[in-house]
Formats: sequence, C-alpha cells, structure tokens
Amino acid sequence: MCQFIDDRLTAADKLVFIHGLLRRDVAEVRIFLERIESLFAALTPADETDPRFLEAHEAIAHDTVARVAFMRFAEDADLPPIRARMIQLAAKLGWLSESEMHAELMHMTAELIERGAVGPSEVDLICGLNKHHALDGERGRLSLLPAAANRVANSAVLACLGSPDGRARVLQALTDGNDADVKIAEVFLVHRPIDDIAELRGVASGIARMPASPAQVRALDTLGRHRLRDRETLAELARLFPIAQNIDVQRAIAAVMIRSDYALLPRPETVTMLSQYRLKSTDGNDAIDILIRRLQESP
Repeated sequence: MCQFIDDRLTAADKLVFIHGLLRRDVAEVRIFLERIESLFAALTPADETDPRFLEAHEAIAHDTVARVAFMRFAEDADLPPIRARMIQLAAKLGWLSESEMHAELMHMTAELIERGAVGPSEVDLICGLNKHHALDGERGRLSLLPAAANRVANSAVLACLGSPDGRARVLQALTDGNDADVKIAEVFLVHRPIDDIAELRGVASGIARMPASPAQVRALDTLGRHRLRDRETLAELARLFPIAQNIDVQRAIAAVMIRSDYALLPRPETVTMLSQYRLKSTDGNDAIDILIRRLQESP
C-alpha cells in the first residue's frame, strides 16, 4: 500500500511497482485495482510524457506473459463489474486497443445474456459502460434469438447500447405491471431518462391504466424523477388520483407532483380534488398533505 500512497514516488516509480505485481500474482492486482485505477486517473500531462513513465508503460505493454495471465484472470472474475474494470485497465496498460476493449466488453455482455444472468445490476453496469455511447456501434456483436431479445432485461441491454426497439420495449415494460420488469426499467431510465414529450405522455397514460400494485407505485416514482414540466402529463396523473383505490398509489402521485412543476395545474380545482378524494389514512401527514399545503401557499 505504501508504494501507492508515498508522495515521494513518481508515477513512473509506481508503474514499475505495478508491473512487478503483474509479474508476481495477478490476484494482487484485484486487491489493488482501485489504487491502480486511481493512478491512471490522476496522471498529469507531465507524467504521461515523462521518459521513465513511457519506458515503464512500454515494458508492461510488451509483457505478453503478464498480459495472458491478466486477461485470463479477468475472464474468470466472478463479478461482472470487476471483469469490466479489469478490461478497461488492460486498455490503459497497453494490452488492448480501444476496439479490442470494446470487443471484450461485448463478449462479457454476450456471456451474461447467454447465461440468463442479466438483472438490474447488470443493466446498470452496461449502461454505465456506454455512458458516452462509445459502444453503440457494437451491439451487432450480440446475436439474440427473438425470444431472448424480447426479455425485458435483454431489451434493456440493447437499449443501453443504443437500440430504439430495445428502448421502446423497456418503456412498455415500465407500465406492464410486472414488478421485476419495472425495476429493470427504473435502472435503465436513470441512465437514459425520457426527454421526448411523446414518450413521456405515453408512459404517463400507461401508468394510469395499470392496476393498483407495488409495480404501479414504482412506475410512478420512476416517472417522478423526470421533474415533469408537461401540462398534459400532469393532468393525466391528476385524473388518476380520484379513481386510485390504494393510498400508496395516491401518495406516489402526490410525490410525483411535488417534484414537478405543479404550478401548471389549476390550483383551486386541484386542491379541492385532492382534499375530496384522498383515501383516509392514520399515518399522519404524508405527500398528499404536503402537496395540498404547497398548492395553497403558491402565489
């Protein structure tokens, strides 16, 4: 650990030490993975042009024995996030070109799909890996049968990789009423939120048609994170409130409105509607009370 935190050591010194770890036992690289990543993240232009650093980096890049051991260890990593980080580190070490790194990440993704091992955390990972859309052109590497492609989790993976059809399937899943699928959609939309008004209105309309359930509450919460500023979408939710048969659904609607531009709603009419149709509760003040109070206090 001292080799990583000793300020007297240059980036070149630390890279020489890392090469020693790579030659000795790749398992140690996993232990110090975050430290190694931090070293590369903190490199300055002076570090990257230091002849000693370039020499140390070139020595690693040409160390085929260490490369083979490292890539084998990465492929066997038990957790996909660790495998992905090791693949990205391999590129920084000079063992993978950018296209090769993309191919390795897609190979990992294909294996997850083949094993049926894609869940919310995997969707979160793959969307995060493609934050800047560098992998959008790589989804052709995934050969999915129609039945597999139609699974919401797999559709979310494709959507993370830029597929319009995959995105449409995930948005549909948000309102289908299956709580597990709604969780997938919830994670996906953290990375790829809805910024199209037509999509937003379609989702709001779909949520309004869902039966009262935990899935509907979760879908409402997911919608609320978009800070709604569309009058028609808010009106759709307002129409749902009086007919909701579940206090949790009503509270979720109120929470969405609190996080939205509720000034778009007709204030006196909305206060009257909320007060008249709210279901009785013994839990004390909740999101409905807060919304009523804010609407009453609005200028």
